[in-house]
Amino acid sequence: MFVITYELNGSVKEVSYTNTNEFITAQLKEVPDLPDYYHVIKAETNNKTIPLKDQTISGLFNYLNN
Repeated sequence: MFVITYELNGSVKEVSYTNTNEFITAQLKEVPDLPDYYHVIKAETNNKTIPLKDQTISGLFNYLNN
């Protein structure tokens, strides 16, 4: 399970994907699931936190797509 906790207009939201590949695929669509500029509070895969220098959806995508 891949879980992203992000901030949107001062509210904390959470979205889940089966795995990181599902997230990457969703972001490659013509209209991605999440805008690039959303602030990522935490991203976890299999209960392990992913260390991000760029705490945006774009930064998370770039980290996972390398």
